[in-house]
Amino acid sequence: MKKIKKTAGILLGAMALAQLAAVPVSAAAAETEGQWEDFAPEGTTQAEDTYRPVLRTDIMYSAYIRIENDSGKAGIYGETLAIRDADEVGLDLYLDRYTGSTYNSYRYWKTVEYNTSMNTKSYTVSVLPGYYYRLHGYHYVDDSTAFDNGSTITKGIKIP
Repeated sequence: MKKIKKTAGILLGAMALAQLAAVPVSAAAAETEGQWEDFAPEGTTQAEDTYRPVLRTDIMYSAYIRIENDSGKAGIYGETLAIRDADEVGLDLYLDRYTGSTYNSYRYWKTVEYNTSMNTKSYTVSVLPGYYYRLHGYHYVDDSTAFDNGSTITKGIKIP
């Protein structure tokens, strides 16, 4: 009897999990939901984001990006930091422009540093004035013994 109750409990739990997994999600709804919250308050001159791995045994220490209004240009900064020297430390930065309904890719940079513990880059980019711009990054650290990666994304700031 005890075995039947245990089996029934496992089956009920699996059925409940299957129902949750089967809930349809609209990509368009997910994309636009909270979209206005993706903008920094009017007058904000910079936005930033940080990623830190949850596990302390990972090789990546942290990742950070920042976008700022640099006298009508987009000031871009990104970094990927490792706990120790690694074979590769990667940093991909993507500058997006908001076109009234969605963000579109504007510029991007992909860089890899070898046999080091950091990859930092900064750029000043001429942009079309009057639009919101955001920055997102992909960060990774690759070593013969470990691999870790993470993503960052800022809110959009208006560059007049």
